[in-house]
Amino acid sequence: MLKKKNDYTVIVFLENETKPKKWLYVNKLNGFSMFLSKNHPTWEYMNVYNRRSGLFMKQFRKGVFVPAFIE
Repeated sequence: MLKKKNDYTVIVFLENETKPKKWLYVNKLNGFSMFLSKNHPTWEYMNVYNRRSGLFMKQFRKGVFVPAFIE
């Protein structure tokens, strides 16, 4: 079980960008998706990883519900 504090690493793929952007210490995913929509409105999808193990957890596309945490 994750501790629910900065547990995620997120790689975001932006429209018309060749290189994705990476954030290492993400806490709540729903707040992060709102941040992306405001500051990076051309984002297409994000891949979420467990920050400690590096394992892929889930992919979210823009416009789809994003929960605060992944169980």
